[in-house]
Amino acid sequence: MSIEADRRLALNDFAGAGLTPFAYADGPCGIRGAAGATALPSTITLAASFDPSLAERYGDLLGTELRAAGCNVLVGPAFDVVRDPYGGRNGECLGEDPLLVGELGGRIARGVHAHRALTVAKHYVAYDRESLRTGDGPYEQRTDARDMRVDARTLHEVHLEPFRRAVQDHGVAMLLACYIRVNGVYSAQSEELLQLPRREWGFTGATLPDFLFAVRDARAALAAGLDLPALALAGPPPLSERTEEMVASAPDALVAGIGDHVRAAAAQVALEPAGAVDPSLLGTPAALALAERIAVDGATLLRNEGVLPFAPGTRIALIGGEQVRHRLTVAGSAGVALVDERLPDLEERLADEGLRVAARAGGLPDVPVAALTADDCVGLWAVVTDASGTREVELDVARLAADPDDAGRPWNAELTAVLPPQLGAAVAVVEFAGVAEVLLDGEVVASGVREASPLLEGPAFTLRAGLPASDRERTLVVRYRTGPAFALAEIGMVPHLSLGVVALEPALRAVSAAASGADAVVVLAGRVTGAGMDADGLRLPVGQGDLIAAAAGSGRPVVVVTHGAGPIDMPWRRSVAAILHVGHGGERFAPALARVLSGSAEPGGRLPVTFPDRALPVPRAAIDEDGGLEPTEGVDVGYRSYERAGVAPAYWFGHGLGYARIDCPAARVAGRRVQVDLECGPERGGKAVVQLYARPAHGETLKLAGFGVARLDAGEQRTLEIEVDAAALAMRSGDAMVPPSGVVPVHVGFSRGDLRRVVEVDLG
Repeated sequence: MSIEADRRLALNDFAGAGLTPFAYADGPCGIRGAAGATALPSTITLAASFDPSLAERYGDLLGTELRAAGCNVLVGPAFDVVRDPYGGRNGECLGEDPLLVGELGGRIARGVHAHRALTVAKHYVAYDRESLRTGDGPYEQRTDARDMRVDARTLHEVHLEPFRRAVQDHGVAMLLACYIRVNGVYSAQSEELLQLPRREWGFTGATLPDFLFAVRDARAALAAGLDLPALALAGPPPLSERTEEMVASAPDALVAGIGDHVRAAAAQVALEPAGAVDPSLLGTPAALALAERIAVDGATLLRNEGVLPFAPGTRIALIGGEQVRHRLTVAGSAGVALVDERLPDLEERLADEGLRVAARAGGLPDVPVAALTADDCVGLWAVVTDASGTREVELDVARLAADPDDAGRPWNAELTAVLPPQLGAAVAVVEFAGVAEVLLDGEVVASGVREASPLLEGPAFTLRAGLPASDRERTLVVRYRTGPAFALAEIGMVPHLSLGVVALEPALRAVSAAASGADAVVVLAGRVTGAGMDADGLRLPVGQGDLIAAAAGSGRPVVVVTHGAGPIDMPWRRSVAAILHVGHGGERFAPALARVLSGSAEPGGRLPVTFPDRALPVPRAAIDEDGGLEPTEGVDVGYRSYERAGVAPAYWFGHGLGYARIDCPAARVAGRRVQVDLECGPERGGKAVVQLYARPAHGETLKLAGFGVARLDAGEQRTLEIEVDAAALAMRSGDAMVPPSGVVPVHVGFSRGDLRRVVEVDLG
């Protein structure tokens, strides 16, 4: 290939270079933008299965639908480790352990590669929360993005390790440089980070940046070794535009390297050109069946005081079952448009499983509500400030928005609503893009940040605050500024603000009334997160805990079904009979849930992230005035931080209850493999997820070193062999990763908190 062809390629001109063009699609959880694509359970739900073979089938389906959508490059999977439990994109990740993330993500990639299509491993690297991911302010004056300050050991053992596995063990040939800075340098402009995979892992493929703001200096990115100038889901934004002059003045060796890297990536999967769109291959019966299987296998039973599975004919009070759309998918670039006529009705599916919905109540789902009107308030006005000055505006409706013709203009506002005393206890619901702070009678009661709402695909992001009952008027104020809000009016994203209020007492009365005529109560609860925002807290959105308390006070057994991306703090957990966490169940959520509740299917999930009890063992690191973020836990991420702090969580990593009674009476060693004897009780068959944990060195916390899945029939005895993954225990020493050697004690169990046996394995 000539150097001129390589120069064209360096400008994203594949036709000029004579190569098969890359046709990209977002797709960690389904193919975004493809009408009729299967809305799969989120990858965090898949991760709960702990099943590599199921992950490969997930990837195979993605590959099929990627091709059917007329594309040949999937932007995903995400190989980010869930370090921050508040992280908005945890739903498109694969858990808090590098081994689990790397193995399941790698198997997804293998499934896609089988279709002669590429995957792009994202978000390289140390990307674990959304706050300041692209900086703050209008486009032309955007501030620097967040700076993740991380030591070499943590960077390699936690954040880089899943990407290493993706490249070395699973053939991933493209890396997506993320928005943020790492130790002061943007990932897409860091020679150290861009060259490390080539130097240490033998990576020969191509690198490219995330869509907006990942490149701040195109010349620096080119010099550092960023191969392609932009993620071509759309044209490159001007801020990151690589010019012909830049490429012409670059050294021939650098430009030739770009050509080599892109060709190597394509050759690694025998890339085929993108074909025509074929809707007949999207959302097929086989795809929907697999989506349902994954939703069942990722449903994680956290608590069960004998209430589940329900007996045939059980009369259920269903709380929050009417509005389920927002529960199904991740919001943002991983979102997939739902096909209304394909969404099964939950009540009908429960009936199919022999369960009767005797009563229902709407609950308080995490969705926007109608904006307040002047008739609802004693007073309603806003003070708005922008470049033209400050003005007070009387409002008919509690809603403000940027002018679509000048959406990038920054502004701020104080929206005030004086509420009448007869309102009673209520919940304020703010839906916005920007930065908002809610004050009740001068006291801050909630705050949050959103780049957009909704963002690309999926549900809107609300901010909620509790309003206690009062016998006097109350003043509710929302302080707002545009901040990091995207201003892309052409795709419907503009800075905006809307304030609604929903009364709490009617919802509580409805729950109590519904419960009174039922044998058991099922409460659907959870929170929405996604790209461009982080969770505002770890508890359920305001009001949902009150509904659970009302249900528990009925005297009926209560089953709480929680959805969402990250861990949930559940102070009410001991007051209910069962808790089933479903992550994001995808479009087949309804039949999957009905099967699990009835017992016709086993809830197969095990937690890929630890759920806290009241507080995290390590305080959440704050972003300093320079945009720096410096977590203090080092390599002790997730479940390891609990051991280091000597704190017990509510539910450990790897925890999950099935309906079968499975024991592990013995374990022994055969070389580097652990042979685990399993026995299933005679009542029914079920799934075992066996996990191995070991210490990388003396004084280190236990770390996942292997896992395996077995499905046993009632009364069956079986031996499951699991190899100890020495690379998972490797520690950074100098410029190399050094695995342990000699005899290592290995703990065998069903979760990090349920270790049954210890064996000694000689790692040489």
